[in-house]
Order: sequence, then structure tokens, then C-alpha cells
Amino acid sequence: MKAISTLAIAIIIIIVIAIVAAAAYFITSSSHHPSVATTTTPTIATNTTAPVTLTVVTFSGESANFIQYAGELFHQVHPNVQVEVIQYPFSEYIQKELTALEAHSSQYDIVGFTSTSALDVASYLLPLNQSVFNFSDIIYPQEDFGGLYYNASTNKTEIIGIAYETAVYLMAYNATIFDNQTLAQEFEQEYHMNFSPITYENWTVVLDVDQFLMSHHITKYGFLIDDHVAHGIIDAFPAVYGWYYFRNSSLNMGNLAGLPNYNIMFEGKILPSFNYPLPSFNSTSGVQALITYRELVSYEPSPSQIQISYDNLPEFFSQGAGAFLFTSQLSYINNSKDVLLAPLPGGYAETGTDFLGISKYSSHPQLALEFLQFLVSPKVQEIAFLKYGKFPISKQAFLSLISNSSLPSYQREWLQETYLAALNATANPPNVPQTYPSLIPSFNNEAFQFLTASQYNETYAMYVLQQAANAWIKALSS
Repeated sequence: MKAISTLAIAIIIIIVIAIVAAAAYFITSSSHHPSVATTTTPTIATNTTAPVTLTVVTFSGESANFIQYAGELFHQVHPNVQVEVIQYPFSEYIQKELTALEAHSSQYDIVGFTSTSALDVASYLLPLNQSVFNFSDIIYPQEDFGGLYYNASTNKTEIIGIAYETAVYLMAYNATIFDNQTLAQEFEQEYHMNFSPITYENWTVVLDVDQFLMSHHITKYGFLIDDHVAHGIIDAFPAVYGWYYFRNSSLNMGNLAGLPNYNIMFEGKILPSFNYPLPSFNSTSGVQALITYRELVSYEPSPSQIQISYDNLPEFFSQGAGAFLFTSQLSYINNSKDVLLAPLPGGYAETGTDFLGISKYSSHPQLALEFLQFLVSPKVQEIAFLKYGKFPISKQAFLSLISNSSLPSYQREWLQETYLAALNATANPPNVPQTYPSLIPSFNNEAFQFLTASQYNETYAMYVLQQAANAWIKALSS
């Protein structure tokens, strides 16, 4: 009996030690793998030996291919984990995602979305804890337009997704024209301003360059800018309007980029008795921007006949001085090695980044989180550019690539200017839920009438902007 008691005591001690050890491991493991904020979904540790498939859904293209390649690299670090990227055409992917999310399906662990579709999927995504990501390395203005959700009822901002690449709307110019010293001297003697696009401080210089080049029959068009009524106007107008909004404190109210999701086309604060900010463009600043936009368009094909769009802009590029475009369009331009980049006049840009978020119904939220951390790490972000031509979201990756002397000089120039522009890419249109069904058509249609009118003045500009603002207020209040 004594021997049995001793054995029993020994077994009890072993069990207690095992429990303590397990508890200690769990606490230690948890401290090294922060979980997604507020989720109650069971987590799966990455050191498990059971095979796991992490499923990502997004739109087809090079971005999806990059994510799949990063998944293969992740698999090398975690041999038990397979990453599968499901690709759908851009016109179909968001509906495919919503169908699964609305059914609370665990089919997808990670969900891809764009800035303008962010709020369509926001309610189905786990909020991401800011401390989980190294935001000192991530270019935050890229994260701001689509990765953040402003909750007007709580006056708080939540992180719903992580930007995994940089895309900005800036100035691209034909280096063979602007590196011509004879032209530069002629322009500077005539206009008393620097010819180089990286020096432009305002939109007036752009118009002067347009006039100079076309009046001297050097180019057929000036700097091209999107005037496509179906969509492009909502990208192009904010790019111009940003210069005026940033300098008008009565509109931005101290928030130079506006409020998340509303951005610069709205005022920077919500006034008492409202649950949304008021439109900002129905103002003297908006009038100045719209007239400037109209004058820029006058140096390209008439929008009554041919509208410049995301798709056909590369086709016209060689006939003009350059263009205002998204960096994602560079690969479509012929002889792109002769193209150099500059920020929008005054040193800012607009962003149009893509994101990944974690589904609330994922069976593997911890693993999904760790993959997103891996995806935006500097080394993987370098690969995004070297292998897929995607500009990184990581500052460290940018700086490493810029100093990489094995890259062609024009690519390092692209990286340098995109990096500087991305740090101040805050001239963004709204991405509230009403944007696509209501805000874009109501604004674009009014602006297009102004762009194609035979005559225009400040009074007419204010009229069309007020009409658009009234439509926006109606859409938001309903």
C-alpha cells in the first residue's frame, strides 16, 4: 500500500509538472503570436504537424501571381502549410467573395479587395491589431485609402486590411523631351520657370508647358489626363483638387487627407447634427480645380469625341508630353525606359492600392495573420518588384531597391519618385458604400458636362459642382 501510494504520488507530480509545462508553453507561444483583435474564432498554431491549406481569394493578374509565389515561400518556412490563391476576373471577384461571406462560409481565409470595394467586405473582416504589423515600415498613406474603416458612430478608425503593394497616381513624362536642354532653355526664357517636371509647384506650370510644347509643334498633345465619364473623372479630379484642398483649412479643418473613407472630396470634420461630413468640392477651391481640370483636358483629344481612359492612355502617351497615370499603367507604355516620374505639382499624389483582409469565418485566423505579416516583410516586398514589377509597401524594401546598382537607372528613378510620392499620396476620392452606385455617376456626369461645354466660367463651374454635391448629400442621408 505504501509502494502504491508512493507511485500514485509520483504520477500526480508528473501530471502536475506536465500541466504547468503545457501552460507555460501556451503563455510563451501566445506572447510570440499576437492574435487578431476581437476574434473568437479558434486559432491554429503554425508549429502544428497537421497539414493546413490557407485559401486566398482575389482578382486575377500579376498581384494574385505574386501572392501565390509568396505562398510558396511561406510553405518553405512552414512545410505543413499550403497557400492556395483563388483568382476570379476583376468583374466577378467581389461578388464571388460576398456570396461566400454572406453565407458565413469558411471557404476563404484571406479576402482581397480594392480601395473602392473595401466597405463592401468590411463587415465580414476581422479587425487587425495595429501592433501586429510594423507600421513604421509600411507606407501609411497607402494603408489609409481602403485599409481603414472610419466608424462614424464611435468616431474611431479600425484596420480592416493590409496594403500589400504601392500604387500611386502621379506624373509620368517623356524624358527625351524634358532632357532636351535646348527646349529647356527656350521654355525658361519664355516663361521664367523650370522645365523639369520634378520642380513643378502648381498646376499653372503644367498648363504653361502644355501651351509651350503644342504651340511650338513639339508634341501633338500636352500632359494627358483621364476624362472618362464612366469612371476616370473621379480619379483625375481629386488629383487636381488636392492642391487646393490641402491649402484650404476651412475645408480640411486640420485633416489634410480628410476623414478615412470620405477623404478630400468631403470636409475634414463632421459638423454637429450630421452623421457624415459635407462635400467640400462645392467651394471656391473646387471651382478653381474644375477650371484647371478643364484647361488640362483642352490640350488633349476632345472628350466629346475621344475620352482618355485607363485603357487607352498608353496608346496616346507617345504623342504627348506625358500623362497623369497610375504606376500600374507603366508596363503598358511602349519604350517605358524613356519614361520618368514626378509627383503631382506641389509634391503629392493619389493612391489606388489593393488590400488583403482576414475573413471572420476563417478556420485559420492566426495562420492567415502570420502569412500577411510575411507578405509585407521587406525581403518579400523586394521580390514583388524584382519578379512581378509591383512597387513595395515596405519602406525598407524601397530603399534597398533604390540603392541596388544592378537595376536599370530608369527603374531606380521610378522607385525613388514613387516612394516620395507614396509618402504623401492623400488626394483620394471617397470609398464609402455609396461611392459606386451613386457618388461616381452623379459627380462624373456633372463634371463631364462642364468639360464638354462650348463655353464655361466660374458661375457655371459652381453650378455643376453644387448639383453634384446635392446628389451626394441625398445619397448619404438616405
